Amino acid sequence: TALAVISHCRAARLSSVTAELPEDKPRLICGVSRPDEVLECIERGVDLFESFFPYQVTERGCALTFSFDYQPNPEETLLQQNGIQEEIKYVDQTKKIKTTSCNQEMTSFEINLKEKKYQEDFDPLVRGCSCYCCKNHTRAYIHHLLVTNELLAGVLLMMHNFEHYFGFFHSIREALKSDRLAQLKELIRRQAS
Repeated sequence: TALAVISHCRAARLSSVTAELPEDKPRLICGVSRPDEVLECIERGVDLFESFFPYQVTERGCALTFSFDYQPNPEETLLQQNGIQEEIKYVDQTKKIKTTSCNQEMTSFEINLKEKKYQEDFDPLVRGCSCYCCKNHTRAYIHHLLVTNELLAGVLLMMHNFEHYFGFFHSIREALKSDRLAQLKELIRRQAS
């Protein structure tokens, strides 16, 4: 497909560029933020990334929910995967590209809390998340804040999304230390659409 060709060309260009850069200097890339793209870039030698992705997700009224636990507790994994599978089924059933006024496409790494199905969902954004939002509020409450245009919605979503994204990067560092980046990449690849 066209997307696969573009992705392959971008990866080849990135490999060529990073090969020319000194290894003792940090390598920053701009405009890459999706978890699957971040992992591709890390494999090609990139060290630093912008962190605008959580902001974009927040602006869409969405919450990051992807799993980055590549060495999970089996019982917790089953519970989380059931939740993730429900989200994936919902996205597959609608087969719509969701956009906002900024014309930013929603990714498979997030849920859109403006959707009516969250009106009575009293779960935290992500089970087991230790952020303030997940400890103290529910999807239904965030849905209510979003549909009533309360400013608190963006604040709570931003807190959660940055905590989740930074947790992803912590997981990357741990995977690199333990030589298990391939496992993390496979986990993220399965969640990407």
